[in-house]
Amino acid sequence: MLKIFLVILSIVAFDQLSKYWIHNNLDYLSYIDILPFLKIVHFQNKGAAFSFLHDADGWQRYFLITISMLAIIVLPFFIKQNKKAPLIFWALIFIMAGAIGNLIDRIYFGYVIDFIYIHLNQYYWPAFNIADSMITLGAGLIIFDMVKKAREK
Repeated sequence: MLKIFLVILSIVAFDQLSKYWIHNNLDYLSYIDILPFLKIVHFQNKGAAFSFLHDADGWQRYFLITISMLAIIVLPFFIKQNKKAPLIFWALIFIMAGAIGNLIDRIYFGYVIDFIYIHLNQYYWPAFNIADSMITLGAGLIIFDMVKKAREK
């Protein structure tokens, strides 16, 4: 259990430290070119994934905080149930760490700081952060596990 806690704590710390740096060193909407396809930016996402609900009237903050808190309460039960299924076990740990990282932002700022901006010429992927990456990695592992099990049948 301590190992799980340390992994989650490490991911959340990395997420929060990166957002702290962005918040304190880059003005809102400013950016740093890293590679021809990668920028570090300072975006503030008041919505969910892909800025869904970003333009709502403010109620989305409390809705998304509630959803995140429910996920953080429920996920430990699923993590415990899947101790013998390593792919799902780690996927749920990554999702939990990501949910905690973004929840901290929503509570503290009222929005999530996104800063990784990938593009190919004028085609941009929506900006994201470390917490989003962990949630996506976790979801990807769950999908991979489902496909793997379907093929085994």
